[in-house]
Amino acid sequence: MSTFDTGEIKSKARENFTDAWMATAKLIPSGTEISLPNKGKPHLVRELIQKSREILLNLGFDEVENLTVLPDSDVAKQYGPEARVILDRAFYLAELPRPDIGLSEKRIAQVKEIAKEIDIEKLQTIFRNYKKGEIESDNLIEELIARLGITDYQATELMDKVFPEVRELQPVPSNKTLRSHMTATWFHSLAALQNKASFPVALFSVGPRYRNEQREDARHLRVHHSASIVVMDPEASLDAGSAITRDIMRQYGFTDIKFETKMATSKYYAPGQEQEVFIKHKGSWLEIADIGMYSPVALANFDIKYPVFNAGFGIERLGMLIYEIDDLRRLAYPQFSITEYSDEEIAESITYIASPQTARGQEIAQAIEKTARQHKDEIAPCEFLAWKDEFIEVKIVETEAGKRLIGPAGFNEICVAKGAIYSDVVPSGTHTGINYMRAVAMGAAAAIEDSTSNLTYRVKGIKHLSDLNLQIPETIRQHIEGRQKKIGVSGPVFVTIEVNKRL
Repeated sequence: MSTFDTGEIKSKARENFTDAWMATAKLIPSGTEISLPNKGKPHLVRELIQKSREILLNLGFDEVENLTVLPDSDVAKQYGPEARVILDRAFYLAELPRPDIGLSEKRIAQVKEIAKEIDIEKLQTIFRNYKKGEIESDNLIEELIARLGITDYQATELMDKVFPEVRELQPVPSNKTLRSHMTATWFHSLAALQNKASFPVALFSVGPRYRNEQREDARHLRVHHSASIVVMDPEASLDAGSAITRDIMRQYGFTDIKFETKMATSKYYAPGQEQEVFIKHKGSWLEIADIGMYSPVALANFDIKYPVFNAGFGIERLGMLIYEIDDLRRLAYPQFSITEYSDEEIAESITYIASPQTARGQEIAQAIEKTARQHKDEIAPCEFLAWKDEFIEVKIVETEAGKRLIGPAGFNEICVAKGAIYSDVVPSGTHTGINYMRAVAMGAAAAIEDSTSNLTYRVKGIKHLSDLNLQIPETIRQHIEGRQKKIGVSGPVFVTIEVNKRL
């Protein structure tokens, strides 16, 4: 197993970068094999991006990839007099100039000290080609090696010790910006498509927006994602767009929706044609999107001839609600999360996915657990009545000869210790008060409440909490996995519960 002495490596690199860089090659393991897990974990934001794509595709929108880099004049075309205020939130791009690299007699002597065989005329030609942009910056070292017949070490030494002006270049500002809102780039796509497609032209794009925020905090990120739509049609209206927006919100699971016209309209929207979209979440109205009809002035500046409706949904904002995460940073960058959860908080966060909602259902769950515990070691074939009333009979059964009624992990206890969730034969660490059979019985009783016919509820081998009818909040899961802890609940349960209606 290799571990690096980072302090020593940095110290040697400061003394002589090239020597330190070459020497570290021997620190890298070779001839090893690494076994990866059977399945990786997706990022929540990426999962929601995929869900958003599926929703919009299923609603009839075509997907496009919009431009990312735009001249600041585009923002002026959309915002008019407000442009400079708006551009304050944009990231301007700078570029490194290609330097003139001269070869004085002193430098030629330094070059020859590093590699006597270098052809100086060929070296001058390479630098001229680099200056003219005929050689890409990241290919310069490779060109030096290939065309001069020198080693990687010698090429690196040349750039580090003989031509430091390359290392010391300073960026020069340009008028190019990273898009701070998807609208900034929709106008180009709409102008390109307006004479090629049939109406309505319904498009969407899901991608990053770049905002020059003063700081990143629970509600602000410098890079976040937008699911943005446009509908271009001679009959497009805000009313029609609002109806479309309502349909989209329903696909995300939001049904209580309201629209409010903004008092101050963004100048790329027509006067009075911009609305904020709110959904009701846990008793409060939360803004989830911004919609509106593009201003004919902004459209005309890009020679677009038709009305256009636009809506933008913040992916991270949606994620905070859907995943119940109250800090954008923990949603977007869970690997940097500083939130800590005690063993007690983790234990309290473990809940049933499904549980009975009536007193009768609770009694059925208790009866199933009690009967299973009483007869857990009985050898099959066997069956035991757990519950009987005027409507149903509930039995625990096992038909495979020679097996016990309940698998060996059936009454393991769910516990938490040192940030990990695990099972034990007897309670240890921080006990949740939940055993495997209790969780299964709660799920079975909930299914019985929801069923109007005969039912078989079967649980076999357990790999995940969800196999036990258990769940934890996504933030807790990220906390556990981010600290390389485990959710170790695997085990054989093998229980079958049969429910038959009484005639």
